[in-house]
Amino acid sequence: MILKAIDLGLMAEHLTTHKGVLKKLMYYYHAGQNAMLKQIIYKQFLIMCNHVQVMILLIDPKYNETVSVSALKQIESIELPHRTVTFQMGDKNILVEARHTAQSMALDNFSSALKMKTSNVKQIHIEMALQQIQLQEQYSELGKTLGIDYSPDTSLEIQIKTLEHFKKLFHMKS
Repeated sequence: MILKAIDLGLMAEHLTTHKGVLKKLMYYYHAGQNAMLKQIIYKQFLIMCNHVQVMILLIDPKYNETVSVSALKQIESIELPHRTVTFQMGDKNILVEARHTAQSMALDNFSSALKMKTSNVKQIHIEMALQQIQLQEQYSELGKTLGIDYSPDTSLEIQIKTLEHFKKLFHMKS
């Protein structure tokens, strides 16, 4: 299949980014201490490898079979090469950065999908974004469990004041 120029350009940019992200995830995996954190990082590493394979197939003009993003449970395991870690980031920093990476990749894939012209290429990038969102949620849940994340609640009074402000702003009755 011959792709539209914008689709090819966006995937070329993604593949370059994916190379760096894979290296970073490999580092985080070896630097992390928390088993659950390492498990999520490993899953993200596998998903990113799958995304690379999918985009390579999409770019290959000789490949005419249906291309789809593998489901999380279908991705085979990959042995991460051992790396010696020279400095310690700590699980908290690794978790925060890995979550940000997942969020960034989701935004990048959604944004690219909005620009893409080839229907199946667009849909695949939406699916890739949704997988990254799932990973971001897993990092957030682990962050809550470990006491890293904190989102303060508001009060009923502040919420009602906010509601009234916007009702007034939009000329809505209370």
